[in-house]
Amino acid sequence: MSEAEEKGKQGVYVYANLIDANRDGKIDMISFVDPNGRAVALAVDNDHTGLANNIHVFQDVTGDGKLDGEDVRLIRKLTHELYRRTDLVEGQLELFVEEAAYG
Repeated sequence: MSEAEEKGKQGVYVYANLIDANRDGKIDMISFVDPNGRAVALAVDNDHTGLANNIHVFQDVTGDGKLDGEDVRLIRKLTHELYRRTDLVEGQLELFVEEAAYG
């Protein structure tokens, strides 16, 4: 058992691929993948508001074994945190999410 598990801490790494699909200089799509490259979620800003208005979740990220609203809530939270950043450019970010666990 790892030290983090012994202390009751959870968390996982999630990779966020930031994409400027229409080349307007703004990030309008974020694809989230797990460390093995499997799709976790896709967040899309297709109304050009600077916030994702479509979120699609493909696997359990809360660790409860269900694909449900809690997974969407967590991805929405991550997406909003990323969109608040002013330094976003295309590329990949490694994020450690304490409240996440792959189920």
